[in-house]
Amino acid sequence: MKGKPSKNIRLSKDITPSKYDVSFRVDLDAHAFSGEETIYLQNKKTTKKITLHSLDLNIESSYIVHGKDKVFPIKTSYDKKRETVTLEFKENIKPGKIKLVFLWRGVLSDTLRGFYKSTYLHDGKEKTMATTQFESTDARRAFPCFDEPDFKAVFNIKMALPKDKHAISNTLPISTSHHSDGYQVIEFSPTPKMSTYLVAFIIGDFEYIKRKTKRGVEVRVFTTPGKKNQAKFALDVAVRCLDFYEKYFEINYPLPNLDMIAIPDFEAGAMENWGAITYRESALLVDGENTALSNKQWVAIVICHELAHQWFGNLVTMEWWTDLWLNEGFASYIEYLAADHLFPEWKMWEQFVALDLSTALSLDSLENTHPIEVDVHDPKEIGEIFDAISYQKGASVIRMLAEYIGYENFRKGLAYYLKKHSYKNTSTIHLWEAFEKVSKKPVKKMMHTWTHKAGHPLVSVDLNKGKFLLSQRRFYSSMLSAKKSKDTTVWPVPMTYMAENENKRHSVFFDKKNMSIDISHEDKWYKWNADETGVYRVDYSPTLLEKLFIPVKDKKITKEDRHGILRDISATTFSSTGKVKDMLEFLHAYKKEDEYIVWSQIISILLKMDNILHGTKYHSALHNYAREILEDIVKKVGFKKKNSESHSQVLLRSLVLGAGARFGMKDIASFANKNINKKGLDPDMRGVVYGSVVRDGNNKTLNNFIQMYKAESFHEEKNRIGGAMAHFRDEKILEKVLDFVFSDAVRPQDKPMIFYRIASSPYGRKVAWVYLKKNWKKVIDIYSSGGHMLVRFVSPFSSFIDDKYAKEIKEFFKKNPAPGAKRTIMQSVEAIEANAAFYKANKKEIENFFKRYI
Repeated sequence: MKGKPSKNIRLSKDITPSKYDVSFRVDLDAHAFSGEETIYLQNKKTTKKITLHSLDLNIESSYIVHGKDKVFPIKTSYDKKRETVTLEFKENIKPGKIKLVFLWRGVLSDTLRGFYKSTYLHDGKEKTMATTQFESTDARRAFPCFDEPDFKAVFNIKMALPKDKHAISNTLPISTSHHSDGYQVIEFSPTPKMSTYLVAFIIGDFEYIKRKTKRGVEVRVFTTPGKKNQAKFALDVAVRCLDFYEKYFEINYPLPNLDMIAIPDFEAGAMENWGAITYRESALLVDGENTALSNKQWVAIVICHELAHQWFGNLVTMEWWTDLWLNEGFASYIEYLAADHLFPEWKMWEQFVALDLSTALSLDSLENTHPIEVDVHDPKEIGEIFDAISYQKGASVIRMLAEYIGYENFRKGLAYYLKKHSYKNTSTIHLWEAFEKVSKKPVKKMMHTWTHKAGHPLVSVDLNKGKFLLSQRRFYSSMLSAKKSKDTTVWPVPMTYMAENENKRHSVFFDKKNMSIDISHEDKWYKWNADETGVYRVDYSPTLLEKLFIPVKDKKITKEDRHGILRDISATTFSSTGKVKDMLEFLHAYKKEDEYIVWSQIISILLKMDNILHGTKYHSALHNYAREILEDIVKKVGFKKKNSESHSQVLLRSLVLGAGARFGMKDIASFANKNINKKGLDPDMRGVVYGSVVRDGNNKTLNNFIQMYKAESFHEEKNRIGGAMAHFRDEKILEKVLDFVFSDAVRPQDKPMIFYRIASSPYGRKVAWVYLKKNWKKVIDIYSSGGHMLVRFVSPFSSFIDDKYAKEIKEFFKKNPAPGAKRTIMQSVEAIEANAAFYKANKKEIENFFKRYI
């Protein structure tokens, strides 16, 4: 972690753009492009210099037009660290309107950033397309620009491309002309006033399907040739979702078109470019014979997320990346709202508790987390905050706020905010002001702590003489972090609880360090954080926790609450404030459990213990214990779907059978071996079957899976096969898997996923760590530009139990910088040290418990 980020990276506001006329000529064969642009500027102050962003572009000419004069700079200089170009002129440029003209050349990169190339096979031939990914600071790799969110402008895009290719941009074409050199020139209509990171243009061979919304917006889904039949589900979701958002936000989608484009090579899941949303193929395409229900749900969620951005992010945009969460936290909340409206049978809000809230609390339990609103300076820091804090914690805090002020007040507040700030930039305070105006509640005061302070509270609850006794402190998953902490934050917590004999929620606003609450009469049991709508953990006194055993066992409380109780017990246990024996004994209350979200937490605990005990003499005892816990549910779900199964029951089957296979349940292994080559194998079962076969596989198994991977064209299935290869338990075979991962057979977008799974496995983490150190240059060569991917080569090592690896990781990255991954490195080190400290402190208790399972 050498060097400190520059604090002075923002451009001056003395010169601002209002419009760009940008023309590109693209040569797909040469993987190159050239460009010419005129930027219309307003200069507010006398100056001799103009500074804007440019990166990896060969600027051949530049000048300004001031009045009727064409003035060339006397000096052009580049600042590589700030990613800028500065033009210096001999005479002063006076305040007023000016035009800035550039001519440049560039190369279509293979970094999945900026203006880049993507390849795919069609009819046995490799084809190339050109596409863009500009969030967060990569428009500057395609054209010189004022590449910050609050420099909004109108963009007029013109593309020169081979006449047999298709061009897509944010808006619809208004003219096409053909030239004798075999090129066509397509001019697109002006965009809305928007930020540079939302500009998009894509060139290649495409086919598409289309449909109109109730109001007449044309929605199209583009795919590479031969795949448009896989776009039907996405088109249906997008049309219905767009109708829903227009009504919910009380603002019509402002463009006549909405295009969604499947890109074979894509860094993230999707990108919300206004009017031209780009997707990784697995996040957009659905095949009736090959798509698992979990991936179909993922496609719907991603589409709902990106369409939410058309209002939240595109129409109203954060002023700077410090408020990234305004985009991502809200889209991550609203996606559930839309998906639940479109597919009520999926019970999406139940899944929110297991997927988003629990994920947020996990990362936020580290000392090296960050506030929701986090200062960002260096562009490489931005990619690192596209994490569970900005997304899942942001969404969870919003859900808590909506519950607190009421859902209709929440909707009205959003509509007010979007109408007031349309085509403008905002910061978090503007949103709080809108909610406060509508709800008449002190939103600004309450939410300031939640977005400006890192972490979340652990609320301890006891009952004594007719009074609840509450206290709060910041929760740490590491006993080491907790011991050295000086954090005295007091969160304003809107709390709720349910009592046994009362079919209603009780509300408590807890904004002190300690508080007592009188109750009229005592019930047998109480569940705090009813339905898990709050962003806090609950630590019950032993007496109150003991009383929850029977209602959990008899399912007298909701599935969300059964999940939350176990999640909080495990969190306090692994932070060494609770006893391991108590947690493992409490798990027996869940033996008859049959809900997907609850089993996701049960299995999370079993996998954590599996990771901790790997390599010890009690590892097999843990597997015996896990099989005992899983036995009833595995029998209940069986191997085949039943008529009229619910959505969650389908998800439950693959979840528990996958866990059973990991813990050595022989019936599952037998089923997998019998069905591995079966045609028409249920896609919901393929992950289970592939993982089970690989787990005890040999070199022949590896070769078979490599051939399957190479032959597969459907991206979702390719991901399943690649992910399964991480389950080998033989270290020499895993080395071969890693060699395959870094071969040309695996796309750069897919390498991090497979590597992450290997490095997260108790069997693969040592092999992966050695491999990463030896091949760090390869990783940096591919992913050095920052973004979301590099951190996935670092974060999985948080599963190490021996703190010698914490020291190794610190030392390695001191000598081998990882751009944009500094916080991730610190988080991994903290987690390893926490794992080691937990095992040392609880070793005897763990051994005593598992002796009975040997």
